[in-house]
Amino acid sequence: MKKWIQRNLNNIIVTSFLIPILLVAFVSISHVTTFYSTSNPISWAIYLSVAVEIAALAALAGISAKFGKFIYIPFGIVTVIQFVGNFFYSYSYIDPSGQPFLNWVDMISGFLEPMGVDSTDYVSHRRILALLTGGLIPFISLTFAHMLIVYSNKLQTTEIPKSIELDIDEISKEAGKVEAKIEVEEKINPTPEELLEMEKRLNELQSRPLSQIVKEDNDGVRRLSYTKNA
Repeated sequence: MKKWIQRNLNNIIVTSFLIPILLVAFVSISHVTTFYSTSNPISWAIYLSVAVEIAALAALAGISAKFGKFIYIPFGIVTVIQFVGNFFYSYSYIDPSGQPFLNWVDMISGFLEPMGVDSTDYVSHRRILALLTGGLIPFISLTFAHMLIVYSNKLQTTEIPKSIELDIDEISKEAGKVEAKIEVEEKINPTPEELLEMEKRLNELQSRPLSQIVKEDNDGVRRLSYTKNA
C-alpha cells in the first residue's frame, strides 16, 4: 500500500484538488441557476450558470498564466455573480420558523449580540447564515482551482526530459580537437620537473665514452647506446 501511494502520489494530490472543485462547482451551478431563474426562463438560467462557472475557472487560469491586468475584470465579474447567486439561494432556502434556523440563532446569539445583532432579529441572522453557507462557496472552488494550477505548473517545471538528442559526430570532433590540443601542449610545454630530468639524463650521456653501438637483443628489439670515444 505504501509503495502504491508513493508511485501515485502526484495523481492522488491532483485528485484531491479536483474533487472539491467539481462538487462545489456542481452545487454553485444549481444555486446560480435559481438566481438567474428569477429574471430568465429556466433553460436560459441553466446555460448562464454553467457559463459563469466555466468563465470563473478560465479567468483564474488566465490569472495564473499572467495574461495581464485585464483578466481581473472578467474574473471579478463572474466571482461577484457566483457570490450573489449562492448567497441568494441560501437566503431563500432558509426557513425562519424551522427548528434548524432557531437552533442556529440560539447558538450564535451570544457571539453576535455584542456586535449589535439582537437574538430576535431573524432577518440579520438569516443573512449571516446565508453568507456563511452560500456566499463562501465560490471562494472554496476558486481557491482549490488555483492550488491545482500552481501544483500542475510545479510538476511541469520539475519534470525530467524523457530523451535528449545528441549529435555524436559533432561531439567526437570537438573531443578530438581538445585531445589534440592537450597532446601538443604536453609536448611543447614540459614541466620544470621534466626539464630537470632531461638535463640529468643528458649529463649522464655526456659523461660516457663517445661511440655508437647498435645491437639487437634476443627479443628482436633494437636499442641504441651512446658512449664517448676515448
